[in-house]
Amino acid sequence: MKNKICLICCRGGSQTIKDKNIKIFSGKPLLYWILKEAVNSKLFDQIILSTDSKKIAKVGKKFKILVPGLRPKYLAKNNSDQFETHKYIFKKLKISDKNSIVCILNNNPFISANLIKKSFDVYKKYKFKRIICDYAKVDGDYIANKQFIFKNKKINFLNKEKFINLKLNRQKLKSFYTYIFNIRWGKPTELQNYKLFKKKLSYNGYGIELSKLENFDIDDQYDWEISSTVFKYLKNARQNKFF
Repeated sequence: MKNKICLICCRGGSQTIKDKNIKIFSGKPLLYWILKEAVNSKLFDQIILSTDSKKIAKVGKKFKILVPGLRPKYLAKNNSDQFETHKYIFKKLKISDKNSIVCILNNNPFISANLIKKSFDVYKKYKFKRIICDYAKVDGDYIANKQFIFKNKKINFLNKEKFINLKLNRQKLKSFYTYIFNIRWGKPTELQNYKLFKKKLSYNGYGIELSKLENFDIDDQYDWEISSTVFKYLKNARQNKFF
């Protein structure tokens, strides 16, 4: 059996929430929760944290996981390609298709050890030949045909013709699904180039569905307040066996 590698990438900068990855969330640094669940899954031969921040690295080292030095600054900018970071780590640690399969985890506190294990079971079911990612249901009335931007303070639909021809009967609209990418299983070669990753996923991808209680984007302070409130509720409910 090949090594099961977990890679978590966290950079120090954040445009919307300062020090987001280590900001205190439900009494602990945000990063604490995903590290805790990755360890508790007892699934991985090695858990790796890639970061450009000494503060983030310090949190990782408390879990006795591998922090292979600080990554170069060019891989930690707002517009840096995370897949280039994957490639950098794989090359540095000699992680290849011959010796490893890899799970990329985003810093999402709602990802549990149980969910990580379920995603691996799906990957194993397909004999490690498919890319496996988490996905979530999107209500049909939020489809892309309704999307618009503001241009010179006026509404500008991304595709006006499709919107005009759109038949909106909410009861008959189908539900759609979208990949979230908080959990990604694949071979190292499939996870080190974004274009190749999307191609492989589109032709030979599958996944595990996230419920509404497992899928939270934390992009601004409003998201932070809402998600932290829900997280505390779920944590207390599970401790008291109410949920």
